[in-house]
Amino acid sequence: MMLPDRREMGYKKSYDIDAAHMHIRRAGSECRHPSTDGFVAWSVKQDLWQLKWSIDALLRELPTFGPEPEWLREQEQKKIIKILKDEM
Repeated sequence: MMLPDRREMGYKKSYDIDAAHMHIRRAGSECRHPSTDGFVAWSVKQDLWQLKWSIDALLRELPTFGPEPEWLREQEQKKIIKILKDEM
């Protein structure tokens, strides 16, 4: 099931999810970078764990929306297909 783009519905987000993704990917890159020492890398990884736990807690507090279970199944299927393709 394809949901309409929020922009088509006249909704303007008060946050920049693309920037958030970019910062998270940057943290991962910094943590993996060969010139990053273990103390800094561990600190970055701790930040990522804390962010994950915050998001998990927030998601538990939010209501479940009608199309959500189907959307989540579709996302899981996409991840499985990607894993299988990467293993071939």
